[in-house]
Amino acid sequence: MATAAVCGTKRSSFFEDEISSIPLLKRIRCTSPPGIRPPPPPPKENPAPKNPVPASGEQWVDLLVKEMTSATSVDDAKSRAGRVLEMLQRVIGDQVTEEAAKSFETENYALKERAEALCEENGVLKRAVVIQHEMLKEGEEKEKELKQYKGMVEHFQEKARMLEANNYALSVHLNQAMQGNSLGGHWNPDVY
Repeated sequence: MATAAVCGTKRSSFFEDEISSIPLLKRIRCTSPPGIRPPPPPPKENPAPKNPVPASGEQWVDLLVKEMTSATSVDDAKSRAGRVLEMLQRVIGDQVTEEAAKSFETENYALKERAEALCEENGVLKRAVVIQHEMLKEGEEKEKELKQYKGMVEHFQEKARMLEANNYALSVHLNQAMQGNSLGGHWNPDVY
């Protein structure tokens, strides 16, 4: 099936599949009939919406609908939708960045407080370790002294047992000597 396209006063025949590959705007009439003006081309760049940034989802929907209804063509609608979406993306990015910064700041403050608390705890623990070390040192010194005293006590107890044994032996000898004097009545001239 052949289709004809009109361009000015010339007629050309194309096959339908060839026409479908040509964009719609290139297939329309190149000249207008006398007395009819073609519609003005859509503006290339519409300024971004000057309304304040919407705060809720409903306001974003309203803004998007307003922009779409104000569009004069499909390209204009695409461009307006693109700008609204870019603005939404910027707003979301700014909010995420702001929230991340606040979260980071809060977390940073909490970590600083925790670090300070840990430093204080560390100082307390260091002092406790020093005190414990001193107490252990004193305990070791006292234990050494105690061992020395125990050794001295054992030494003196041994000496006391020896002295008691010597004292007993001397008393036995003395008793024997006294009994020997009382029996014989003779005194040994060598002992006096």
